[in-house]
Amino acid sequence: MKADEADKLENDADNSMESSGSKSSSEIADIIDALSQRKELYQSYSDELSQNGETQKSLTDPDSRLMMSDGKLDVCYNVQSSVDSKNKMIVHFDVINTAQDKNQLPPMAVASAEMLGVKNLNATADKGYNAVSDIVMCIAQGITPHVAGCDYDVCLPVDLDVPKELVLNEVTAQNITGHVNGLSVYLPDRNIVICPMGQTLYPSTYKKSKGKAFFRNGRACSSCKCKCTKERYKAFEISMPKADFTKEFNDKNLDVKQVRLTARKDIVAQRKSIAEHPFGTIKRNMNAEYLLTKGIDNVGGELFLAFLSYNFKRAINILGARYLIEAMGKRCEA
Repeated sequence: MKADEADKLENDADNSMESSGSKSSSEIADIIDALSQRKELYQSYSDELSQNGETQKSLTDPDSRLMMSDGKLDVCYNVQSSVDSKNKMIVHFDVINTAQDKNQLPPMAVASAEMLGVKNLNATADKGYNAVSDIVMCIAQGITPHVAGCDYDVCLPVDLDVPKELVLNEVTAQNITGHVNGLSVYLPDRNIVICPMGQTLYPSTYKKSKGKAFFRNGRACSSCKCKCTKERYKAFEISMPKADFTKEFNDKNLDVKQVRLTARKDIVAQRKSIAEHPFGTIKRNMNAEYLLTKGIDNVGGELFLAFLSYNFKRAINILGARYLIEAMGKRCEA
């Protein structure tokens, strides 16, 4: 076949495709109208996210969020649970739709202590819960937290009673000359931040785009040898809703001490055998690997039944079915 004949066949094929794919003016108008409606719909989603401060919107389950699960992204929930170390029974649980575990340790630990009816509780958690402000909040609530990765210097109010088993070293504010892995601590009751050198950072601004509040003390940071805060802003960032941000604070009668916080490795090492085992049993042996309901309230009810069933099985294995039935009968009579 000659080159000019091949070019003619190719041009004929192109002209045939163009003629078969041509659209009428009314069809083109319908396509443009459909695209315009689609654009308006997505713009409404974007406006909704801007108004409520969210970054995601799920159309199948409004309460669920896109999270990393088993190394891949999936639309799901974050289930928090606490398990007692003696009987391996689930004490408390909660369902949230945020991927991070930060800020979850204090409410879970306090609720677990109330469920168990104890004042002093040792709580252990993995690195995902390693947030110094959460650890300090637990200490203030009478909880002794042993969190993987906890090993740093912080400055705390002198009247805060820190359990001795968490303290490697303690110095007064007058003797602070430096720090090792120093971190700043947010005190929500005073709405201030204490840096590792004992200086106070005050509420400054709030950025809605980031959902963060910024605490600053330019005078103290400019003359400090330790660059703890971001050099550009000289500020400490805290994630919080816009409604919770205020510039009011209380720094009166604040005396601080520097403490080296750590965690007992023997307690941290027990976490996998305590907390991970119930989840694995419920997912695999009880066929509850996937949620069957939608909506955070419904999901909470579904997990409540699953955890209740697990606890019943544990109680039967520990006490025996006959003893458990007798105990439940006496409870009902009372």
